[in-house]
Amino acid sequence: MANDYVDALLDVAGVREVAGMDDEEVGAMVKRMARQKMAGQAPPSPMFGVTAREVLRRAPLGFPQFSLAAAIGATNAQSAKVSRKFHPDRLLIIPSAAGIVIDSVKIGDEEQLLTSGVPVELYGTLALTDSLPDNFSPVPAGLDVTITLRNTTAGALTALVGFKGGVER
Repeated sequence: MANDYVDALLDVAGVREVAGMDDEEVGAMVKRMARQKMAGQAPPSPMFGVTAREVLRRAPLGFPQFSLAAAIGATNAQSAKVSRKFHPDRLLIIPSAAGIVIDSVKIGDEEQLLTSGVPVELYGTLALTDSLPDNFSPVPAGLDVTITLRNTTAGALTALVGFKGGVER
């Protein structure tokens, strides 16, 4: 019904009831709300929309900065525990310089890579233009995500690593 829609709009605007109001009273109310807006006063905020539990919300999963010693073959493994079920769909790695490879990406004890020695450039900022998600396994609440990076140069290197994905609330 048409009035249900109008009532819903008025409710969002903070008006609970217009029954019994004539056109003049409604017009005065609209003018008052317009004056408040012009004066910089915001109308009352609508109720916060609550989604169903299964609706995913975007969230990051970050790791402390990786530091790789100045030695060929030096490795560093970092873990992060998720507090809610996490569906990772993007891995992003920003190295300080070329020469870092990924030896392992594990969700719990499940390896996500086909082989070790994957160049981090596959997960760098230029790879964000790829329209397909990385499609990692979902991470149940309380499980660790572990990433191991390896230095293939003789210089000290660092890297920033994080996932983007969805969480269930």
